[in-house]
Amino acid sequence: MAATATLRKQRLMLDIEVTLKQKKALMSVLKALDIEIKQRELTEEEEDTALYLAMEEGKKEGRATEKEKEDFEKWLFQK
Repeated sequence: MAATATLRKQRLMLDIEVTLKQKKALMSVLKALDIEIKQRELTEEEEDTALYLAMEEGKKEGRATEKEKEDFEKWLFQK
C-alpha cells in the first residue's frame, strides 16, 4: 500500500523584470501548471516607500568586512 502524499502549497512572491515575450511565456507555463497568479504593480509612491524601507534595513545590517567583500566578489565573478 502506497502512502498518499499531502500536497502543501507555499507562497512564492517574485519581483522580476521581463520582456513582454518572457511574460507571456511565464504566464503560459504557470497556467499549464494550474498555479494561481495575482499580478500587482507598485505605484511610484509604494515603490519609493519600499526602497526607503530597504535602505533603512540595510543601515541596520552594517557593511561587509573586507574579507566578506573579497569572498563575495570571488563568488560573484568565478568562472
